[in-house]
Amino acid sequence: MPLNAQGYFNAVRSHLSSKYKVTEVDDEGRLVLKDKIYRPGSTTPTVQRVRLAVSGEALAINLDLKNKNGNSDALFHFLDDEAKPWSKRCDFVVFHRLRERLAVYCIEFKSASLPESLVDQLKASEAWCRTLHSAIKHYTGESRRIHLSKFVLSCHQNAAPYLDEGGKYLQRDHSIRHYLYNEIDGLPLDQLDNANVQIIN
Repeated sequence: MPLNAQGYFNAVRSHLSSKYKVTEVDDEGRLVLKDKIYRPGSTTPTVQRVRLAVSGEALAINLDLKNKNGNSDALFHFLDDEAKPWSKRCDFVVFHRLRERLAVYCIEFKSASLPESLVDQLKASEAWCRTLHSAIKHYTGESRRIHLSKFVLSCHQNAAPYLDEGGKYLQRDHSIRHYLYNEIDGLPLDQLDNANVQIIN
């Protein structure tokens, strides 16, 4: 059963496990994402925050949530999670409803490097979003078109060798948009720039 954007957003919010939900807003009503990163030359992690202004509604989840042992639990408990494609994941998945448009942003926090593994992390996170969408559709009959974009954020001092000629997208995967933390902090969520949007029906 196709739903309007509000109805499907409510369905996602209802169906997602509460342990992954990390939606936090600051005093100005901006969505706050935070994770520990290692800054260049430092051996001690610091908490990196990104604040994004929100029009409409947003729901953030920490897909890479760590348990009390410092490890990530299996995303799918009926599948072996050891070195399998579905064991990979990005840090955050943000669901955003703005009027009748539903968007999903897969976001990976990095420090001063852009390793090859991040491409697999974001591809796996796209697959997770497609799986969630399919599971909701098959079990409840609820569906809605979703627009998915992938991003990596870093404090890399010279990311140019890893980016395309325009200096925005990864050479290894043109669908992944790179931002420096100071470039993205404070932007409106619906103004995150990515020309390569995946459509999930």
